[in-house]
Amino acid sequence: MIRLSAPGKLMISGEYVVLDGAEALVAAVDRRLIALGSRPPIDGSPERGASSPEGAGLPPEALLARQHAEDALGATDMDLRIDASALRSSDRKLGLGSSSAASAAAAGAVVAYHGGDVAAERRRVLEWALRGHRAIAPQGSGADVAAATLGGLVRFERERAEDARVVEWPAELRVEVVWTGKPARTSGLVAKVRALRERDPAAYRSATGPLHAAAEALLGAVLEGDAEKTTRAADAHGEAMRGLGEAADAPIVTPLLAEAARLARAHGGGAKPSGAGGGDVALAFFTRDDDAAAFRRACPEAGLDLLSVQLGAEGVRLDTGTAEP
Repeated sequence: MIRLSAPGKLMISGEYVVLDGAEALVAAVDRRLIALGSRPPIDGSPERGASSPEGAGLPPEALLARQHAEDALGATDMDLRIDASALRSSDRKLGLGSSSAASAAAAGAVVAYHGGDVAAERRRVLEWALRGHRAIAPQGSGADVAAATLGGLVRFERERAEDARVVEWPAELRVEVVWTGKPARTSGLVAKVRALRERDPAAYRSATGPLHAAAEALLGAVLEGDAEKTTRAADAHGEAMRGLGEAADAPIVTPLLAEAARLARAHGGGAKPSGAGGGDVALAFFTRDDDAAAFRRACPEAGLDLLSVQLGAEGVRLDTGTAEP
């Protein structure tokens, strides 16, 4: 039996504009998808990768990531099963990138099957997982794949995805993860933004200009290790996302996301949506423990739930030894 895990992700900066070439930051989180690989039973087995402990099939990008890894390393006869329950709340997805985590784990399982060091081969795993992702979702950025594979806080650029690298958080930064209780329909939001770009390129450039600047400022503040600048830049990033939503007639910043930002400001911090917006998750940034604690206490009355997740988790990894699968 081979057991691997890969982390979920949260976007820190660069939403939407990463598709136009902006650099983004994406963090791995400590909620992990589990993958189990074993030899099929002698009396017959389900189709490769066809099932999981939850009864759900591997996503198509994960099947392709596995195939690319096998093309490079050699075929396997594994029955590969996944459990993505940690990336959900009850039966609802949290927007933590379960498909990308599955892709990283599927490619990593092939490495482990052939006796390789999964952690040492993360760059190759990233290549195979990105190829699977691009075949199924060519319009996506691939940032979530990089986080699931490499772990940590990842600096990412779409056109140089294979060169993504891990950077450090500002030492004094505190980040709270807020769940709005409403899963987002990412595809609909992205479609509205794309429609604006096609319909009125000038309006699109005007709306995304502040977002490009905000993403650059947030990245720069993180690289400087400046928690105060990072907090202010995160708040500006959220405002720029709101402006894009208004221009595209897309509810990127919902009332609950706006309330998370208001509460963060009221307690000395700043906040922004993580991901496409429209629901899902907000990130609130602080430089003082007391401010973060006051924010946490205020969230329930505002209808906001706090997610117990840590940012910067380890990337795809082998959780047990490579016993004969």
